[in-house]
Amino acid sequence: MPKADKIRAVAEIADRFRTSTAAVITEYRGLTMAQLTELRRSLGKDTAYTVAKNTLVKRAAAEAGVNGLDDMFVGPTAVAFITGEPVDAAKALRDFARAHPLLVIKGGLLDGRTIEPGEVAKLADLESREVLLGKMAGAMLATLTKAAVVLNALPSQVARLAAALQEKRIADGEVLQAVADEEVVAAAEEIVAEAEAEAEAEAEAVEEIAVAEVVAEQAVAQELAEEISVIEEVAEEVIAEAPDEAAVEEALAEAAVEEVVAIEAAAEEVAVIDAVADELAEEVVTQEQADQA
Repeated sequence: MPKADKIRAVAEIADRFRTSTAAVITEYRGLTMAQLTELRRSLGKDTAYTVAKNTLVKRAAAEAGVNGLDDMFVGPTAVAFITGEPVDAAKALRDFARAHPLLVIKGGLLDGRTIEPGEVAKLADLESREVLLGKMAGAMLATLTKAAVVLNALPSQVARLAAALQEKRIADGEVLQAVADEEVVAAAEEIVAEAEAEAEAEAEAVEEIAVAEVVAEQAVAQELAEEISVIEEVAEEVIAEAPDEAAVEEALAEAAVEEVVAIEAAAEEVAVIDAVADELAEEVVTQEQADQA
């Protein structure tokens, strides 16, 4: 490679080190061009899978101020420079390595901190932030939907009860007249009123459970927001007092991990709240059915 091309290649790789949120070092010995193309496709547009000579990658890392990776630059080397969600890229690399064992994951860089292969594997096992937040939003939406379904079902339940009463009277041989016997009318009205009251009581109980579920989940979301705010404030304080760039990068990496852990914990709390609310609602419905029997 001409000297000018080497200088340009080093500059490009160094820039990727600076602008990436994470980088994973791999060895691709034995993989075909078709397999490498498949890997690049699976990584998506937010990850650049770059093949380069070890001498150039080492020089680029040094220019970018990246330390601790030189021992990984042995053999045919390719670096996955990640500008999107590190979890998604780690999953793609892990899955490809399982299907193609010739791909060796050696470690990498996450928010400026060197990570080992085991840490890349742990990163791949995590759910991305978007997925976790989506689960929380979905759980809250499901709670509101259940409440709406119960309320919308009330009119049809009352109508079915009235129709059933009329059918029973016809089956018993009664003749419906314009002016019915007052006692029959009163009895029918009483039955319908009782049915409406029972249905309303059941709906109110289920609605109260649904409202309590939403309130509890909103409290979890509020606590999560406050916890993330505290994590970011602490990180800013540490960064302000950091003696060098390495300390800054370490603080950023620790804050990112703490945020992921906080989101996972909140998602688990929401799942527990949802499960308990479902159980309580089921108990209300079951008890109502038993009372009617």
